[in-house]
Amino acid sequence: MDLILASQSATRRRILNAARMDAQFISPQIDEENIMRSLSAEQAPPRDIADTLAEHKALKISRKNPNSWVIGCDQILVFEGEISGKPASPEALKASLSRLSGQTHRLITANVIYKDSKPLWRHISISHMSMRCMSPAEIDAYVETHWQDVKQSAGGYHFEKTPDLFTVVRGNWFDIMGLSIGPIIGFLNQNHPSIPFQTPKLAAILGHPIAQSKSPLMHGHWLKKNQISGDYIAIDIPPSRFESTVRMLFDVGFSGFNVTIPHKEKALALADDISPEAQRIGAANTLIKMDNGKIRGDNTDGYGFMTNLISQSNTWQPAAGPSLVLGAGGAARAILVALLDAGVPKIYLCNRTRDRAEDLASDISDCIEVIDWQDKEEILPKVFTVVNTTSLGMTGKPALEFDLTNINPRALVADLIYAPLETQLLKDARARGCDVVGGIGMLLHQGMPGFEAWFGMRPAVDEELEALVLT
Repeated sequence: MDLILASQSATRRRILNAARMDAQFISPQIDEENIMRSLSAEQAPPRDIADTLAEHKALKISRKNPNSWVIGCDQILVFEGEISGKPASPEALKASLSRLSGQTHRLITANVIYKDSKPLWRHISISHMSMRCMSPAEIDAYVETHWQDVKQSAGGYHFEKTPDLFTVVRGNWFDIMGLSIGPIIGFLNQNHPSIPFQTPKLAAILGHPIAQSKSPLMHGHWLKKNQISGDYIAIDIPPSRFESTVRMLFDVGFSGFNVTIPHKEKALALADDISPEAQRIGAANTLIKMDNGKIRGDNTDGYGFMTNLISQSNTWQPAAGPSLVLGAGGAARAILVALLDAGVPKIYLCNRTRDRAEDLASDISDCIEVIDWQDKEEILPKVFTVVNTTSLGMTGKPALEFDLTNINPRALVADLIYAPLETQLLKDARARGCDVVGGIGMLLHQGMPGFEAWFGMRPAVDEELEALVLT
């Protein structure tokens, strides 16, 4: 089946790729502004305007591509009886956002399918979008940051990148993105049953900031390798709007999320059902929409750490003796719980700020003893596991000053850092005969339980994935 999408939209291209649908992407370059002006003058209903725009696109491409299935799509925004398309300038965008701020508008999405210059199918969806109140300063900042991204979007916003602009949304994610993929797949499956398609499932990584995340690469690799119809993206959410945005994203069709800094504690508070691991750690890094509609919170950091450690070392014995953990942040909390659950009899916890370490130890177990930062070398002869959970030694961060001269040669040394792949700590430990475990494996293994819950298949961690994430 030859399929053409009459659009150059990167988002719509992504949707078709997520649905495992091979297609050409061609810009129809129609005169949208004049068509809209003419139809508005005739007082055509808004849904007819969107439908006609989509039809013009599909027809133009279909005439040049006989025997191909051509999908035309367009969107318009309707507010207080006025119809808006793409903003003509940054000033027009500011004016549009000022009018929509604190108000509810309709986003009309029209999709049509043509073949041999004849219409075969059409679909109209209407999403109701309630935008939060934005101050003039917020609007100015938004336009300055996002103009290049949103100037080709109806209404001048990019829901995929800034869902926190909205407080309530009644609609479907794919409709809002401009491609009603579920109905399209239904039509194609009816007319081409030999090539069954499935509506993509959705998941994302949520953080603030989030641009640095490797998770989309990792999950994208798993989706492609296992030929799963699905999409995984990164979404930046400010802390003050985390809960409302997450609930809204679940409402529009997401199956779940990975959660990273600074949202893990908020994610735990949001969950209706909490795993024992998340409860003990006091934070959730994974959210799952259950069949009953409730949200389950889990924490897979400890699982990722232990799975990586065991896969990299054939000799490590948790019960052999005490462990030393450096750092008292969120990652340290997960590592402490994982080590104790594995059977480590005692843990020495060491942090540059002692009070923070004492608070963490009192939260978790009496088996944790806090020592001063300057005493970490003195404890080395008696420990069998050393774990660095701090950012010290990471590329661009200060070095970890840690003399391993007196380390127990039977100890295993692990570093959660994976940039660089082998830190100075691991190099020094290896030189003294210790087993060493880097941090990249923890990143990869911690993503597996969430992927399985969202997409229905247990993925594998392999060298190909590791090489991809490290590029």
